[in-house]
Amino acid sequence: MNERPGINIGEKSMGSIHAPGQHYVYQRIHVLKGKALHLSDHLRIVSRAFEQIYGYDPKLDEREMGASIVRYMQILRPPAHTGSTVMLCIAPQGDDDRDIAVEYERPLLEAGYSHSPLRPRAAAYEYSIPFPALPTNFQIEARSLFDTLALRQHGATRSIRRNGDHLLSCGDAPLFAIRGHTLLTPPPGEGAMNGVERELVIAAAPKAHLTTREEPILHPELKSYDELFFADASGITSLSECDGAKFMSLVAPRLAAALKS
Repeated sequence: MNERPGINIGEKSMGSIHAPGQHYVYQRIHVLKGKALHLSDHLRIVSRAFEQIYGYDPKLDEREMGASIVRYMQILRPPAHTGSTVMLCIAPQGDDDRDIAVEYERPLLEAGYSHSPLRPRAAAYEYSIPFPALPTNFQIEARSLFDTLALRQHGATRSIRRNGDHLLSCGDAPLFAIRGHTLLTPPPGEGAMNGVERELVIAAAPKAHLTTREEPILHPELKSYDELFFADASGITSLSECDGAKFMSLVAPRLAAALKS
């Protein structure tokens, strides 16, 4: 993984957290005007994943984490009128300790969650990873590999994880489909990614006059969906095409607007 400017809240360096053979759990977080949005929810999800995998509570302090991110952004001084994304990484250390690092990812085009002006093409691949519904480094490594394959084999810039006929996620981001006035998203119990952004989109659905159903998004039925999109720390990105099926982008921008309200 490429090293980025980062701060270390534990004892290890950033390089050691991303060293070969080092495992960690993570959250991508939207930072706006120095404040980490929905930090308590991100810490809840990453703490639960850490405890489920490693067997002990990482004991993350929300006030400490929030203050560390504020200090970090003051050092970086990103553009004040837009947001940024950072990645929080937590690695096991010793028998019952943990190491924490925060690293800068990228600036965003707008302030707050938004709808991306880009509409990438996607290709679906069937593969499995350990802890498929949890935010681990396996997700990041698999996304990097299959995004590369999608580009080289199909000219697509995003990959979708597939289990048989079921489409689970767009890399490590929750996947959604629109059919009529219904928002569809895979149930987390099937191995689909859950996360803060998934919860935010589901909560915003009524504002966009949508009914939500947790049910599989099926590869053989791709052409029956009006829209296909994913949600991450930057907001919502509509897919223009997946494996020959083409999609519109009408409701997704309304959902993105609802995330800001």
